[in-house]
Amino acid sequence: MLKFFKFFKKREENAAGGTLVIGCGGGGCNIVNRLGRISGVELLTVNTDQKGLVRSRANRRILLGDGTITSGCGGNVEMGVRLTKFASDLIEEHIKRHTTIVLMAGLGGGTGTGAVKVISEMAKRNGSRVIVMVTLPMSFEAGRRKAALGALSDIKRSSDIVLILDGDRLTEIDPAIGAREALSILDQMICESFLCLTEMLEGENGESMYKAMTNRTMTASFAEGMNVEKVANTLANGIMAGYPSVSQPVIFVRGNIPQNGSEEIIRDIISEKTGTEPTFVQGPGGTGMNLVMFVPIQ
Repeated sequence: MLKFFKFFKKREENAAGGTLVIGCGGGGCNIVNRLGRISGVELLTVNTDQKGLVRSRANRRILLGDGTITSGCGGNVEMGVRLTKFASDLIEEHIKRHTTIVLMAGLGGGTGTGAVKVISEMAKRNGSRVIVMVTLPMSFEAGRRKAALGALSDIKRSSDIVLILDGDRLTEIDPAIGAREALSILDQMICESFLCLTEMLEGENGESMYKAMTNRTMTASFAEGMNVEKVANTLANGIMAGYPSVSQPVIFVRGNIPQNGSEEIIRDIISEKTGTEPTFVQGPGGTGMNLVMFVPIQ
């Protein structure tokens, strides 16, 4: 086991500050693989599945556990928590060298869910900015969805910003989207969201924007070709359900909203639903995926 840790641990003694992205579990590793290398961002993947970890494209990888389990947690979140704690010293070495920690995972599984719970608490104790970006299982995966929703309250307490992408929202907008396609879209949305978010936080007003977003849950769903009215209504309803006293939605746009009156349609629907006109903030250009993130500012 010590050899395995040593094999994956490539230390850079001079690395300090900046952003550390940690892909947790199988879903998180997949998202990091899709994200690819980004200048100034360190990528770390943690998993209990040794084979999945070997396939990770991250420049740093940590096998969670005590060496007796190398093929996953079988959906057991408490096991994921326990096995993550075995590797806490190694994880903490990476965390303490960074000012911003971004955790990515598909909630509902044992490893990803357990690891996010543990690592977000570690990062918070370290005084880092803690951003969690996760996908939720669809309703037909009842057991996994229940585990994911059950973990969210703990995760929110130990995080500054939580971005939740829900597969059910996609199917509400477009019932023709299947489970496999929805998962692929959600993974891509997390990547697009991360690029947009980092662009915003590193900008001139990054610190004030971060404070405004702290402890707010963002919901995101808008892919190219989707019906704009359905997207706006679905997201507006979600905002009002979670934040009935919202004072102003801020809409972050990754990519470009189609130039066919879509922005005006979204603005009108959100205004009608929330009683206040939203503010649009344009992020960097996208790669075929148009994304709108609604951030309730109370």
